[in-house]
Amino acid sequence: MRRWISTAMVAALLLTAGCTTVSTESDQVALHYDAGAFSSTTFQECVTQNNRTWDGLGEKYYTYPAGQRNFDFTGGDDSESPPYTVVSKDNQEMTVSGGLTFHLDTGCEPDGGMLRRFHEDIGLKFQPVIDGDGKTTGTWLEMLRFYIGHPLSRALAAEAQKYDWMALYNDPETRTRFEADINANLSAAVVATTGGKAYFLDFNLTLQKPQPRKELVDGLAAAQVAITQRQAVIQQNATVDEKLKQIKKLVDVLGPDGYVIYEVMQQCLTGEARAGCPTFLPVPNGGNVNLPAPAPAST
Repeated sequence: MRRWISTAMVAALLLTAGCTTVSTESDQVALHYDAGAFSSTTFQECVTQNNRTWDGLGEKYYTYPAGQRNFDFTGGDDSESPPYTVVSKDNQEMTVSGGLTFHLDTGCEPDGGMLRRFHEDIGLKFQPVIDGDGKTTGTWLEMLRFYIGHPLSRALAAEAQKYDWMALYNDPETRTRFEADINANLSAAVVATTGGKAYFLDFNLTLQKPQPRKELVDGLAAAQVAITQRQAVIQQNATVDEKLKQIKKLVDVLGPDGYVIYEVMQQCLTGEARAGCPTFLPVPNGGNVNLPAPAPAST
């Protein structure tokens, strides 16, 4: 009896070990294909999020990410791509970085829907796209760089040709229009790369401030300093001109000598001058001055 139980358990373990299983997370879906040794590989069903299933020998499951996905092109350690280089209308190189969100169309009708078509048209060439820990693989990244990164790069380059580098770098309204126009045209650019099929949906692009070469930024800063200095000189000259007009009016009224005395008195009264100030005080016309009598001379 014990020997029979042991044999049955071994057989069950062998049968279980030969099963093909899949377990999808909340952000994953899978496609199930019948690929037995004595049958053609045919589509069976979709496995939706948060499901677990298993089948016999030779069955195959292909797991894909569901929900919102990212394509980061800031050049960071975890980004999907370095920043892209574009050329402005006035032939200046600039780097553009940012992030793109999108969805893989995981619609899966009874015949497999768009997800099955994506898998058989593109996905099979990049397997596996999900590793054993549920993370996307290098082949998934390779696929994104080709089908999304390349059209994104071309769209950025084409749109940058419409603007001078100063506008892209310094004008917020230009940058907003630049980003909005790429967002409006990116979906069509990706569809053209995938052979006219909208496997990817809901693109939303966010760009950081385009960066010109360092020499241009340094030159722009130097030019701003020169403008500030010129404005200061203009203001200084305007002040001098106004001062000269006031002097001319005083000279016309007081005469040249009178103006000189006036200036000396002004400086003495305000404390701006010390040496050479007169020891007398001006007396208004008709005013009285009381002077103390001098002390009698001693004998």
